[in-house]
Amino acid sequence: MNNRIVRYEFMGSPLIFALLCLTGLLIPIAVIYLVNGTLRIEHEMNDPEAFVVKYRSRKLWGIF
Repeated sequence: MNNRIVRYEFMGSPLIFALLCLTGLLIPIAVIYLVNGTLRIEHEMNDPEAFVVKYRSRKLWGIF
């Protein structure tokens, strides 16, 4: 069984991305900027399903 959680994080500038989208004609460049600026991060875990249940219930850190 796959024991990892995969998440994606955008490392580019949200301001540049928004400006590219607002211009209208530069939306294709904005999409390329978004794809190139996104990292795939994998975390190894013993029980990823339990982590997801706790995360969705917002009780992961016990503060809520």
